[in-house]
Amino acid sequence: MTGISAGSARLLGVFGGTFDPVHCGHVAVADALMRALPLSRIIFVPAARPPHRPAPTACARDRLAMLRLALASDRRFAIDETEYEREGPSYMVDTLAVLRARHKEPLALILGMDAFVSLPAWHRWRRILGLAHVVIVSRPGLEGALPEWIRPRLVETPEALLETGSGRAFLFTASARPESATALRQALADGTAPVAWLPDGVPDYIEAHGLYRRASRNDES
Repeated sequence: MTGISAGSARLLGVFGGTFDPVHCGHVAVADALMRALPLSRIIFVPAARPPHRPAPTACARDRLAMLRLALASDRRFAIDETEYEREGPSYMVDTLAVLRARHKEPLALILGMDAFVSLPAWHRWRRILGLAHVVIVSRPGLEGALPEWIRPRLVETPEALLETGSGRAFLFTASARPESATALRQALADGTAPVAWLPDGVPDYIEAHGLYRRASRNDES
């Protein structure tokens, strides 16, 4: 991989998700991407009202509060609340349009393999490729899951993303992590959640607000 000089151009990473709850796997992937790609920083975008999946278990306010706790000590990461300020479903295409107008750097939308494979079902998904590059985060051994339609857009090095403003894709293979939001919610409901899976401050917040307890579900707000 080509070295990245201190004065070279950078991409702005956009890491969307429900973060229900945010866990150490999210932070570890962001850290790995910051080290491997020419990113100025990564903006986390919590989905207020995600349209492509069931409603999150924790309400929007609590998910945002946990994300703030998880990222508070790392200046490489920021949070954008665009989707909290907008009425209606939290469509990523609308969020990227706002971020594209707000920031000078080209955008790099960070998607896990599962989310990326479902991209053609997203609202105005082709427009997303006109607004941003896509960084596809894969676990080892899943590279073959890439659909054929994206392959002509793939570049071999992350620096190649800087050659144009949007529309290219880079496959990033991340180290396998044990954390899973689904498994974590189940463990929290059972009272058996491994604290090591959660960033500092998040376990105390979950406990103080009674989140994820069995037979207790917050309405989205």
